[in-house]
Amino acid sequence: MSHRIVSRSLGWIAVSVWSLALVLGFGACRGKDLDRDPGEISRTTSLAPLVKSISPAVVEIRGWGMPPGPPIADPEAGFPDPPTLREWQGAGVIVDAMLGFTVTANHLVASATAVQVSLGDGRTLDAAVLVRSERDDLALLRIEADNLRALTLANGALDVGDPVVAIGNPEDWGQTVTFGIVSALHRSCPGIANRELIQSDVLVSQGSSGGALVNLQGDLVGVIVARRSGFAFAASADAVRRLFVTAQ
Repeated sequence: MSHRIVSRSLGWIAVSVWSLALVLGFGACRGKDLDRDPGEISRTTSLAPLVKSISPAVVEIRGWGMPPGPPIADPEAGFPDPPTLREWQGAGVIVDAMLGFTVTANHLVASATAVQVSLGDGRTLDAAVLVRSERDDLALLRIEADNLRALTLANGALDVGDPVVAIGNPEDWGQTVTFGIVSALHRSCPGIANRELIQSDVLVSQGSSGGALVNLQGDLVGVIVARRSGFAFAASADAVRRLFVTAQ
């Protein structure tokens, strides 16, 4: 009888020791799983701090002017309709806080005779168009204001698969943020001569032209100039640098 009791006791002790080993082993494995490489992104990592730091540099752009092309004829009246003032709306990115340099998509301001920039703090400012690039569909504007926030142009190679954040201003919804990866490089879009566009899988809406494409370090890797099937295509930071050279 006592032999059975001793055997059961030893059995329970063995089970307890085995269970404890499993718990400790699981903890060790889990610890290794959480010990990520500094460059690795956890699925639970929030982008909120990044967005808060870069969003003040992304602004709303509005341009007003007469659309290009011949006047539209009214068949009933027998003469052309009078020209109608048109409005273009999108986004822009402040790239030099001291000088007030702001880059946007050229097609937003190419036919505009008046351009305004609205900041995130509620200020609305007149903007001057300094230089335009039809090849890259980019334009460099200048605004005069204090306490501006600017984004730094990214340096270094951009690779397919790199994560990116897009901030635009679609259709009067206000500033909107989307997230994705670089899908391809050296792309082209109809109407844009530049064949070095950045293709991403970031979804954007109409009105996001001129918005920022930013890496996870908060640097500007591109300016959104087109969308195809809803996905953002951007002119690179190097294209923005070319605007600076032309402006000088």
